[in-house]
Amino acid sequence: MIYHKILRDIIYPIKQIRRPKAERTFEVLGLLEKSQWWKRSELEAYQQKRLQTLLKHAYENTAYYHSMFKKLELKPDDIKSTADLQKLPILTKEHIRNNLNDLTAKNYPKTKLIPSATGGSTGEPMRFFVDSRSGVWNTAAAYREWSWAGYNLGDKMAYLWGAPQDLSNQAKLKTRIYNLIQRTIWLDAFNMTEKTLDEYVRILRKIKPKVINAYASAIYLMARYMEKRGIEDIRPKAILTSCEMLFGYQRETIERAFGCPVFDYYSGRDTTLQAGECPEHSGYHLAIENAVIEFIKDDEHVAPGELGKIIITDLSNYAMPFIRYEIGDLGVPSDEICSCGRGLPLMKSIKGRILDTIITPDGKYLTGEFFPAIFADYDIKGIKDFQIIQKRKDKLLIKLVKGNDYSDEDLSLYLNIIRKHIGEEMKIEVEFVKSIQLTRSGKHRPTISEVEIEF
Repeated sequence: MIYHKILRDIIYPIKQIRRPKAERTFEVLGLLEKSQWWKRSELEAYQQKRLQTLLKHAYENTAYYHSMFKKLELKPDDIKSTADLQKLPILTKEHIRNNLNDLTAKNYPKTKLIPSATGGSTGEPMRFFVDSRSGVWNTAAAYREWSWAGYNLGDKMAYLWGAPQDLSNQAKLKTRIYNLIQRTIWLDAFNMTEKTLDEYVRILRKIKPKVINAYASAIYLMARYMEKRGIEDIRPKAILTSCEMLFGYQRETIERAFGCPVFDYYSGRDTTLQAGECPEHSGYHLAIENAVIEFIKDDEHVAPGELGKIIITDLSNYAMPFIRYEIGDLGVPSDEICSCGRGLPLMKSIKGRILDTIITPDGKYLTGEFFPAIFADYDIKGIKDFQIIQKRKDKLLIKLVKGNDYSDEDLSLYLNIIRKHIGEEMKIEVEFVKSIQLTRSGKHRPTISEVEIEF
């Protein structure tokens, strides 16, 4: 606890002293720690205030939204409540790809635009820009929800992660110092074999992390491995899972293997929305200070308990405002009041991000998140959508939808990256299709595996 206070009250304030208060991580976290206990009406009033500021900024500084408001004969002041957002059209990934320049705020110097990308874990890959403010609000909201699992800054945390942009930074001196100060360690979820799992067990035994933060499928795979090996001495206080749907059977296996509760949370690179479970596990508390969340079906808001498309208005990213953005996930809103006492509304469940694990002929396990992550880290512009299907251990079928700027170079780069990780024994068949078929519930499955994993 003393180390936590030194980090939070001394080291980080000195590090961020030159930033405005709204861009200091622990200034924002301090606000969010208080606001979670506000009444719902107070939270909604704060959310509305941030929304009005964002709409005014978007209207004055982006060609896309200025033109849209003009065509609709609206002004930002006409959006007097979050319900009025329905007067505006939904923003899709296709709109973003086709209007990148017009969506970028003209009052932001290029030097302050931070390039980012989604990997397409629920649909098509997409590139966009964020700013430092959005990163701060996103991080602060994540720290808040991690604290619900018992984590405090400075507690030992192990990441079982695989995003290349995160892992590639680990070799940098600055990142190594940062990890040392924060007491975090990174284990590669995209390099999982029985040999590396043995090494991960050794590392976890040695460092004894308080919390493990992991892809849902990766930590489930490790839990199964530990049970097969009879390993019962890795006992963190909590497991944090994200990036993929966490199924009930996975939660049961993980909790049994590690002897601790699982806290699932929802986030994405393309918004600052965070949603996570508190100790009551009655749903996902939505960080409505960071975003306006709508659940839409047939252009109307769904009733509590009904499945709908998740539509997000991000209140923090001013570099490229996303207003009524269709993120590609499905969710079920709830009107229940959580017994924990927090005023943050609940999302009952998430229905999206189904990612199967691929096993290679030489015994390597690639969690489904590996394939979307390629697009988040490499300049592959010409592939609009994809799906990976494994029907047998030595063969992958890759279905691809060509984008307008497709080139053979894009395909070659994409396949070379995959080949590097799956080895030479796996056969790859590429099939170009006009579209990727959705599941009956309207979800996109980027990876499908029919091969059973056995240790």
